Amino acid sequence: MSDLHNETRGSVLIVEDDPVQLKFLSAMTRKLGMASFAAATVQQATALLSREVIGMVLLDLQLGNEAGLDVLRELGRGNAACPVAFISGCDERTRTAATGIAQAHGIHVAGSLGKPARFEQLAALLQATPASAWRPAQREAPRVTAQDLAAAIGARQIRAAFQPKIDLSSGLPIGVEALARWNSPLFGAVPPDVFIPLAEATGQIRALTELMLTASLQACTRWRHEFPELTVAINVSPSIVDHETLAVITRLLAENGVPAQSLVVEITESSVIGDSALASDVLTRLRIAGVQLSIDDFGTGHSSLVSLLRMPFNELKLDRLFVSTSVQNPDAERILGSLIALARQMGLRSVAEGVETEDVYRRLLAHGCDAGQGWLWSPALSEADLLGWLAGRGACTHEVASGSVV
Repeated sequence: MSDLHNETRGSVLIVEDDPVQLKFLSAMTRKLGMASFAAATVQQATALLSREVIGMVLLDLQLGNEAGLDVLRELGRGNAACPVAFISGCDERTRTAATGIAQAHGIHVAGSLGKPARFEQLAALLQATPASAWRPAQREAPRVTAQDLAAAIGARQIRAAFQPKIDLSSGLPIGVEALARWNSPLFGAVPPDVFIPLAEATGQIRALTELMLTASLQACTRWRHEFPELTVAINVSPSIVDHETLAVITRLLAENGVPAQSLVVEITESSVIGDSALASDVLTRLRIAGVQLSIDDFGTGHSSLVSLLRMPFNELKLDRLFVSTSVQNPDAERILGSLIALARQMGLRSVAEGVETEDVYRRLLAHGCDAGQGWLWSPALSEADLLGWLAGRGACTHEVASGSVV
């Protein structure tokens, strides 16, 4: 059995008030070569989370008179909460509901096992959890102001990182998504879920979007000589889907000599599109020009079906909520299959976000999903690292015949 413990993963915290189960789980983690801590109460678990480098929590949902859900609240307070696995005597639907609560707190759920858990089950669960998910809880996110953000945009401190999108049938890269990354000289790495909502709230989302469009299309110009078919996707907030944004996109495409079909504009459905008539007009003009349109986070936002009916999208992005939980949650699996079938029936390309394991990849392929992106293939990369990754893509694609993923 391989040793799963290393410095980047951290230790395992076992939250269990039954001494017999606690002894059993501790012995299993030791057998797997993993250091562990034990807590029998929420208070003990909270203290250990604040003091130790914890990379994974094994949580019993029933802790005497306390609820294991309170541990999830403590985990969710971290900037990047470590993943959790439920090992509980609760029924499957209750554990599934707890999974949804954990995800609402931004916590990755590695899996869920009933009691008594067997060694083979726990080993399989821990080994199937990708290294990228083992994120020891970090300090509170930096508190940046609107002025800090404006200065960062003006100084171009916010840069584009590119995550590859993979054709699931061939295993070949077909595009990238540009993701905003801010490494501040003052604050260090500022998470996107901190500065993007700040940009929305302070009226700076338009400037941030233009910065990302400019950087991404310039990068696309540079790689087009070697990878002419590679598309680049940019997130555009529904709040700025208007003629001003249309003019910016049109200008930047012309300035950089990038064909319109090489750009994918992703519209998130996390918020309502303000003026649907105006948005429909703008998006239709983009499609007429050849720009590809993707509806992002489909199924989790506002009026997604209405948007599909009214707007000329040609791509549907499946939210990681359905993708990442499809293995553990039968309902998520059914929804995922239905969304892929809907995309196919409407003639839309389906793209799955958050693909982290081979098991999820196989399920998506079986459902007929067209493309995917996630840590199974690559995290978001700098332009230089992306070009190196693409140059060696023969070693980074699925070997469909042998069924291996490297």
